[in-house]
Amino acid sequence: MLMGHLAVGLALKARFKRAPLLPLLLAVQLLDWIWLILVWLGQEQIHLKPESIFLQYDFSNAVYSHSLFWSIFYAIVTFLLFIGASGQRHWAAPLSLGVLSHWPLDWLLHDHDLPFANFGPDLAFGLGVQTLSSPAAFLLETLLLAVGWMIYYRSVRRDGPRQNRCAWGILATLLLLNVCLYAFPLLLG
Repeated sequence: MLMGHLAVGLALKARFKRAPLLPLLLAVQLLDWIWLILVWLGQEQIHLKPESIFLQYDFSNAVYSHSLFWSIFYAIVTFLLFIGASGQRHWAAPLSLGVLSHWPLDWLLHDHDLPFANFGPDLAFGLGVQTLSSPAAFLLETLLLAVGWMIYYRSVRRDGPRQNRCAWGILATLLLLNVCLYAFPLLLG
C-alpha cells in the first residue's frame, strides 16, 4: 500500500503547512523502513504469497514492525521526539499521525496477517482487499492517491506556478510508480 501511505503524507502536508513534505512522506512509511531493517537483521522474515501474481507479502511474522501495538508505540515515540525538539515542535503531530496512519491503511489491503503484538493473544488483522482482487487493490491505491493529491494540490495551487508544477510532477511520478508496481509482476509472469 505504498501509494495510500504517500497519499496520507500529501494530505498531512496540506493540513500542516509548516511541516516539510519529505519528512511526512518518510513518516508514513516508517513501519516499512523498520520492517526492512528488521528483515535485514534477521528478526523478521519475508514470505511471498505464492498464489498471487502480484507481489504480496505475509506479515504474520512482522510483530515488531507491523503489529498494532508497535505501530501505536512508534507513533507515540515520534511525537515525543519531535515535541521535545526545540526547533521542530510543529512537526510532532503531523509526523506521529503519519506513522499512526500506516497500520489502518495496511489493514485495508492485508489478509489477516497483521499481528496485534509480539505478546498476548495471537490475533491477526486485515480486510484482505489485495487477496480478493489485485485490480481492486490497484484501484483503491489509485483512488487514495488521487484524493490525497487533490487535498495537497488545493493547498498549494495558489502558491505560484513553481508549486503547481511541483504538485503535478509529484502526481505524475506517483501514478507512474503505482502502475509500475502493479504491472511489473504481470510482465514477469
